[in-house]
Amino acid sequence: MASTEFKKLIFDKIESEPGCPLCSLLMDYEFNLLANIHYEVTRNESIRKQIASEGGFCDFHFRQFKKIANYKTSITLLKSLIDSEIHKNINTNINCRLCNEINLFENELILFTTDLFNDFDFLHDKFKNSNGFCIIHLKSILQNIKDQNLIDTLTQFHHEQIERFKPIIELMNSSKSYLEISMSNRGLVNVLIQKFAGRKTGGF
Repeated sequence: MASTEFKKLIFDKIESEPGCPLCSLLMDYEFNLLANIHYEVTRNESIRKQIASEGGFCDFHFRQFKKIANYKTSITLLKSLIDSEIHKNINTNINCRLCNEINLFENELILFTTDLFNDFDFLHDKFKNSNGFCIIHLKSILQNIKDQNLIDTLTQFHHEQIERFKPIIELMNSSKSYLEISMSNRGLVNVLIQKFAGRKTGGF
């Protein structure tokens, strides 16, 4: 993907969603992959055989696949796994194609975002004033940065972004009922969980 496309995607996510923009982009990418594989599994026997030869999907992606697939598609894929007799080799490792493709896309996002932080305006305006990134993606980005001043700046912004949640959390904590809490504030609970735990907390 071209850098201009990555930049637009990240900027759009920062402006339109309260959570980690990289997590959100990955979830979109993951859903599109699952939808495409659902289509292929339904109609293409060779794809079913390929997936079966890979051992199927990892636990997480099998469960995500089941969420979007109808029962017939799930059963058809499971039949292909049984027919492949891959289960007879107890030492077979699952080579989840979804994990592989998502990891490649995630690595591209991390590398591009690392470069994006060389843009002073992005760093001190768009990023600083947003809710930032989840801890998982922030750590990955920091590992790619050699400038200690930039590392310190990003770390400080991360602390400040979390501290901004404190008054809202204290307000919600003082509420006598969940129904007293506004919908927007309830949504921020998920954002803060994602901030601490990373993208799979936002699984669709």
